[in-house]
Amino acid sequence: MTPLVPAPPRPWALASVAVVALLGVVLAAPLLGGAGAAVRFAFSHVCHQMPERSLWVGGGPVALCHRCLGVLAGLAGGLVAAPLVPRLRALGRVRAGRWLALAALPMAVDWLLGATGVWANTPASRLATGALFGVTAGLFLAEALLARSASANRTEEPACPPRPSLSPSPSRS
Repeated sequence: MTPLVPAPPRPWALASVAVVALLGVVLAAPLLGGAGAAVRFAFSHVCHQMPERSLWVGGGPVALCHRCLGVLAGLAGGLVAAPLVPRLRALGRVRAGRWLALAALPMAVDWLLGATGVWANTPASRLATGALFGVTAGLFLAEALLARSASANRTEEPACPPRPSLSPSPSRS
């Protein structure tokens, strides 16, 4: 009798679990003591982590600022929700770069208006604009990973014979 071997996890599932776990670690950093300091240090290479621009949990700032937290939370949401989005395959046929640039535009405008003093951005605007970009990136990443899984699971089928033509073929004289 052959022992049952579980199928390897699909890349989409692995990515979804990894990003959700990463989000959990970021949010729990203030509660982790020395390990939380290590998490903050690891994320200091990608985020300014200004305490006044970060969510606070348990008396301390999380490992990312509002905007970066929004991007990571959106990425997790986009990855997890992707199988529920109808016509996701159609998204993969368009240029992802254009959609990502469009999704980054509100984030850039929010930052620029705040930096120039025209608009005082808020934690909500930073989280929301970051999340919009993150969801968009998560959907495109999920589509690519789901397509990879689908192509890896396809089996080679024999080619179908050509269909006979219904129109009469021109006769040669």
